[in-house]
Amino acid sequence: MPDYKQQVIDFFNGRTAYDAEGKEHPREAKLLLESVPIKSGQTILDIATGTGLVAIPAAKKVTKKGSVIGVDMSSGMLAQAQRKITAEELYNIELIEADIESINFETEQFDIIFCCSAITYISDISAILNQCYSWLKKEGYLAFTCPYKTAYMAEIKVKICQDLWGIDLPHINKPLWTPEKCSLLLQQYGFQDITIEIDRAGKYLVNYNPKWDGQDFYPRGNPLLNLSPEKRTILQAEYQRAIANLATEQGVWQDSTTLYVKARK
Repeated sequence: MPDYKQQVIDFFNGRTAYDAEGKEHPREAKLLLESVPIKSGQTILDIATGTGLVAIPAAKKVTKKGSVIGVDMSSGMLAQAQRKITAEELYNIELIEADIESINFETEQFDIIFCCSAITYISDISAILNQCYSWLKKEGYLAFTCPYKTAYMAEIKVKICQDLWGIDLPHINKPLWTPEKCSLLLQQYGFQDITIEIDRAGKYLVNYNPKWDGQDFYPRGNPLLNLSPEKRTILQAEYQRAIANLATEQGVWQDSTTLYVKARK
């Protein structure tokens, strides 16, 4: 298991259901499910299923005639999902503990593929989109959510690294952080009828003390890991300065705008 993926597993294994779901994830899952017509008897794949926020209601919609497969690397998340499934006595959901990038499904196996809040964690997004196209039945749907470029200060972090040292930070949000990027990638792998909705959201952070020295884990590598202590201090100071410029009487606005992406094979 590569270091990055082990970090993802450890991160999500350490989260409780409350931490993992919060208030926004159930809403995001609900809106994603509503974006695609789900019918009785269909077969659905839920990538990075987590605690089952998409998989469980999807299983109810496809009824006993259909089935859902939920894949996740985190045994902790899957354990929480399984407890819900058992409590609701659902028998048409299969949970698989695996890396979606190393698992093989049959060609044209699924009517719908979902991925809620997690596609940007995948190391090779292009490859997984190509795989999804193969796994979908003709006229099947792929539907996923991803953060917009302004979400969670991502665009600010990218700009600081470029301005300070000319470093192109491969931020987790970056491959899909605009509707244009999403659309171009999907078209590249044959998807059509692409629709992208922008759900603008966020909240004010009061007494916010921003900390960021670049030691995040990113799926496509982190060029900041080898920064000297002096440069880390500079990075932290520049980030704090940038955030201070956003402050108002209400606090600092933390954007959490999300893209809801749907495409058909």
